[in-house]
Amino acid sequence: MNDTRSFTIDEFNRLMHQPTLHPEVAVIDPARLDGGVSLCFSGNFYAVRLVQTRCGEVRYGRQCSDFQYGTLTFTKPGGRICIRRVDAADGEISGLLFHPELFSAKSLVFKKADYTFFDYRENESLHLSLQEKLIVQDRLEHIHAELRRDIDRHSLRLVSAGLELLLDYSLRFYERQFACRTDIGQEYLAILDKTLSRYLSRRGRKSVEEGINRIESALSAVSPAYLNDLVRAETGKTLAEYVRVKVMEYIRKRVRREGCSLEQVAGEFGLRQSRMLVLLYRQIYGNLPEEYVLPLNYKPN
Repeated sequence: MNDTRSFTIDEFNRLMHQPTLHPEVAVIDPARLDGGVSLCFSGNFYAVRLVQTRCGEVRYGRQCSDFQYGTLTFTKPGGRICIRRVDAADGEISGLLFHPELFSAKSLVFKKADYTFFDYRENESLHLSLQEKLIVQDRLEHIHAELRRDIDRHSLRLVSAGLELLLDYSLRFYERQFACRTDIGQEYLAILDKTLSRYLSRRGRKSVEEGINRIESALSAVSPAYLNDLVRAETGKTLAEYVRVKVMEYIRKRVRREGCSLEQVAGEFGLRQSRMLVLLYRQIYGNLPEEYVLPLNYKPN
């Protein structure tokens, strides 16, 4: 079965032959699929799915350094979702669909921006250890148990709290995966530095935004959201912060070692005034560039 229509949560439940326990949340139970081996669809909802990754399967981007007890995927509204009967495991549900309205709940409204993995690509999925898989399954079952109760004034808050805990665990597990992929992270960081160095050394207008665009183009195999989080895992800074620091290092070199004025360097970046450059410089280095201007005849060791 391969249906690519855009579903509502209620339509999805009818197709899966399961009751609608809540109008904004549905469980995913691959064992309910009948006739075919998969169901592909989209809709105005988020999806969190636990799939069974097999050795050698590259669809979800599994690396040799990753666990293989299960793979957690995240899809934002409008994204294509495929449920496979083969992902049914031990009679347990394997995921959730939930309406964007849940992110307006009090417990989640300020945390949506933390869950950047909804903007990752499918091959940037989260690969779980056995302990992590058990935690995910336990969280899914707790949410399912709450959904099976009659709806009352506490229902949405408790479901939202359960969803928040599941997503917070996902954040923790992704940080562990980044830590296990240090070699890959360093490889991407080397490409990033090389691209940025080439960009800064050429003549013409320069800006942080343009530098980021060039980096994302050079690393197009990685989604912007994943790249940003990878850089943060490797350096402690977001991609924009990291590029800004590299730009300031370039400016410091131009001012201190090459004797250029700050106004001249500001002009290279398309800035009519150097005031913003001064503020950024002071924010990073704690001093003004002029305090470290060296004589033109200075020769570094």
